[in-house]
Amino acid sequence: MSDRQDKRPDKHPDKYPDNPLGDRRRPSTRRPAKKSKKRGFPWGKLALLIVVVFLGAGGYWYWDRMVRSTGPEVEEEFLTTGAEAVPRMGDRAVVLVYPEWDATGYVTEERQIASRDRAGEDLLNLMRQLCGGPRVSGSVSPFPVGTKALGAFFDPEDQSVVLDFSPELVTGHPGGSAAEAATLTSILRTVALNFPGTRRCTILVDGAQVETLAGHLVLDRSFDPQRWL
Repeated sequence: MSDRQDKRPDKHPDKYPDNPLGDRRRPSTRRPAKKSKKRGFPWGKLALLIVVVFLGAGGYWYWDRMVRSTGPEVEEEFLTTGAEAVPRMGDRAVVLVYPEWDATGYVTEERQIASRDRAGEDLLNLMRQLCGGPRVSGSVSPFPVGTKALGAFFDPEDQSVVLDFSPELVTGHPGGSAAEAATLTSILRTVALNFPGTRRCTILVDGAQVETLAGHLVLDRSFDPQRWL
């Protein structure tokens, strides 16, 4: 009886051909997971980044060279405006005059100013330097704070100059004959030393003549700078 039972043929002999242990469970239909490839160092991206940085740096260097080489030369070289040629910018040695700190005299200070060999421009730059105050010890500025040179005009025919200063020259002046004399002396001596042929100097304040600087020295007339040396 038992032998018959052991020898009963399986009704489905090919149902589980790959299961020698007789396991009746259905085999898994999942595909085996692919092994992930180990990623190496991204040399390609690094090379591309280096190329981009190199090209950017090269472009900036070229642009900087072009700006530096062309920018200043456009201003300094001769520029033609109609029939007038603007000469190249250079340097001019000038002498500024300031009162000593103890009001016992005056000192001179040498500087360099930009020049295109035009008297009016040089005179204006000279007065702007003077209003800026001294750079050496032992001297003081004779100008009130905020005083600026607004304009300067030079007439080569009669060797006369006109200087125009901002209102602070009058409104901010402390007054007193000594202080007014120091201001006027600094202006006129500076003009005389740098424009020795000048025989007449007129001082304006905001484009107009004023009676006095601060109540003592009159400014409604012209001065001979040579007489203030």
